[in-house]
Order: sequence, then structure tokens, then C-alpha cells
Amino acid sequence: MRVWLLTVTVVLASNTLAQVATPGTPDAATCSQIVAPTRPLSPALKTTLLGTFTAYEGNLVRLLSSPKASTVDQQKVTATRREVEGYTTRLLQTIGWPYDPDVQRALEVTLNDPVHLWCAGQAALKVGTAPETAARMIDRALLNLTGVQRYGTVLFTVGRHLKPGDLEDPTGVDARRAGLGLPPLAQAVAAAEAALPPRPAPPGLSRPVVLREVCRPFTTERALNMPLTPERIDSLIDEAAAWVEQDQASRLGRSGARDMDAVDADTTAWLKAVLRESGWPSANRSDVTLASDAWLLAQHADRTPTVQACVLDLITQQRSTPQEAQNYAYLTDRVRIGSGRAQVYGTQVQYDSVQNRASPSRLEDPAGVDQRRAAVGLEPLADYLKRFEHRR
Repeated sequence: MRVWLLTVTVVLASNTLAQVATPGTPDAATCSQIVAPTRPLSPALKTTLLGTFTAYEGNLVRLLSSPKASTVDQQKVTATRREVEGYTTRLLQTIGWPYDPDVQRALEVTLNDPVHLWCAGQAALKVGTAPETAARMIDRALLNLTGVQRYGTVLFTVGRHLKPGDLEDPTGVDARRAGLGLPPLAQAVAAAEAALPPRPAPPGLSRPVVLREVCRPFTTERALNMPLTPERIDSLIDEAAAWVEQDQASRLGRSGARDMDAVDADTTAWLKAVLRESGWPSANRSDVTLASDAWLLAQHADRTPTVQACVLDLITQQRSTPQEAQNYAYLTDRVRIGSGRAQVYGTQVQYDSVQNRASPSRLEDPAGVDQRRAAVGLEPLADYLKRFEHRR
């Protein structure tokens, strides 16, 4: 998998031939300014483009290779990603959406802005050489712009399974796929699941976890340090994924979702049971997805701050991946805000709907926040706030 896909969910190929106007998406005039009419590439230009993308990829692989990358390296990662996004944007404005499949793949995986994804998807449909690529870009754009995808090409991991993101007109998705000779979505999802690699065995703790006072009410030293069986890990993966689905449904106000407070109470009870029986399921003891799902549930356990404080202490001791470093930052801020202290990473924001502006709640040492954020792999605070406002 190329490094450009590190922040993208699992994607399954799909395609389409015609588009339906969707409220909230860019119009044709906007897209004409973003993507120029397609023009042929000379062999020399193709070689230059692919060489540039390969160089960018090599830089990112080098910078991301260490889970304990320095602040300087994290800043270089951010700068490199901005640079390659700018490069991709300029290419679309000059060469349009290319006919060449190698250049198509390089462009697709570097696009992240939903407006650019949508417009590139429309241009790719007109070119007609890779409608499945167009559908992937359109679905990724729609999930960001409207919250639903059209063709079911974007799949999310749910426990040990794959599930398509929310669909517009779910009953018609197979007809849209069949029009292009694609199998029904359920069949495609099953094939994608079958192609998934087996879950790797966890590497194990690098050092024993210390049972501190903050966690004594919830777990034991034995539970914190004993190896977890593959069966136990698989069970926890599925349980956590099911709770996260309920958590997100309640917070997003989806139809039929349970009351958020009731879900939080149940997920906190589940966390307590896991801590008591199995300790904290960090990535080095279990599975990276399980570690993030369990963290998300702890992040929302605001009504039981003692559980949050215990989990924070365990993540502090057990974190071993870049994602866990970021989770540590988010939970640190959550615990500090909940106890009346200022946050240190600026992850907890307040939103002014009148001015359409997000700002961090009570921030300690604002001048040093970007250095602290970079140390755990987070983008600069200004970029984070803009992303939050755009999502709003």
C-alpha cells in the first residue's frame, strides 16, 4: 500500500457512467477552474511526474518510519504533505485528468480535499478510461460533503469485518453497480473481506505496566500484564466495534439511535469489565484498531472521569504507535478540561456558529502548542481548527 493511503479508509473499486446532481457538491463552473480539459502526456512528462511522486513518497516513508519521530520530522511531514497537495492541484489545473493509468493512480491517492476529489471524479468520468477510479473519488468526496456515498466503494473496518459507509438510496446501489457490470455490493464486500490479510500477532509489551493508584479501583497488575489470547483479542475487537457503532450513531443523531447518555453508560461499563479482566488493550497487547476503538469509548466516558484518568495513565505507559500518541493527546486534553484545567494540545474546541469559527477551549501556553502537537504527530492548531470549521 502506498504511503499516500495512510489516512484513507479501505477502498474497494467501483465505477459509474453518469452523474446525478447532489446538493452541497461543486458545480461545473467551479470544477472547470480546478480541473483543466485533459491533454495528452508526452513520455518525458509522464516520467517526470511519476519520478516526482516517487520522490515525495520516499520522503514521507522516511519521515514516518519511526514511531517516535522528532518534532522537526513531524513538521517536515506536514510540510511535505502540503507540498504534494499543492503539486497535485497544479497538475489538475494544467494537464487535467490524465489518460495514463499510472499517473491516474498517483493523482488519486494524493487527493484529499473533497472539492478536488469531486471535480477530479467528474473529469475522470469524462475521460472514461477508469470509471472505477472516478467512483472512488466521488464517494470519498460525497462522504465528506454530504455524509453519504453513491457507489459503496469506501469500506470501513467494523471489528474484523468491512462495511460500506452510509449510502444515498441504498436500494438502488446494486442497480448502479450492475449497469457497469459490477457484482452486487454484498458480494464485493465479501470478496474484499476474504482478501484481507490475517490479523498479526501483537508484539507484546516492551516493559511491564505499573498498577498505579489511579487504576487500582478498576484493574490488577496481573490483568494489565498477562498476554491476551487470539480468541480474546478477536472477541474484544468485535465488541468494541459494535459499541463504537452505537456511540457514533447516537452522536450523529442517526435515525433509530439510542440515547447518547445511555450508550455512554453502557460503553463505560464495558470498559470497566475489560480493564478488570484484560487490562488496557493497547496496540502492543492486542490490535491497533481495537486500541483506537477502546480509546474512543474512553474519550466519551465523561460521566466517569475516574475511568478516563485510569485509561490515560495506561495509554501513557503503553503507547507504542503514532496513533496512540495522538490518542494520548486527545485524552489528555479531555481529562484536563473535565477537571477544570487548561488543555495542552488544543484538541478540544468550542464553536461559534455566528462567526463560523472554532477555537480551543482553555489552552495552556498557546505559544508552544504547535510544538507540543507536532511531538505527537498532530498538524498545527490553525490547520486543525480550519478542518473542524470546514466539517461543520
